[in-house]
Amino acid sequence: MAKPFGADVKRRSKTPNEIFGRALTDLRSAQNISQASLAAELGYSAYYFGKIERGKANISCDVMAAVSAYFNMSIGQFWMYAEKLAKNPSAKLREI
Repeated sequence: MAKPFGADVKRRSKTPNEIFGRALTDLRSAQNISQASLAAELGYSAYYFGKIERGKANISCDVMAAVSAYFNMSIGQFWMYAEKLAKNPSAKLREI
């Protein structure tokens, strides 16, 4: 059975990998998209996306570009969103 959408625990983000992963989790869960379906849509494994969201995987530029494009953002826009989210961990998607 698949795990719920996953943003039920607010994480403190410290490293760039954790900051990226937190933003990915936030955007994905805001749109009610499962990890597995997003990973499949972009051509990656759910296991890899789980590692990305936990900040345990090094992310390539290709992955950043694919994720950003999926959410209709440039890589720079995604990182601006991620950095704002990291500074305000309790923020909701609409507040940023």
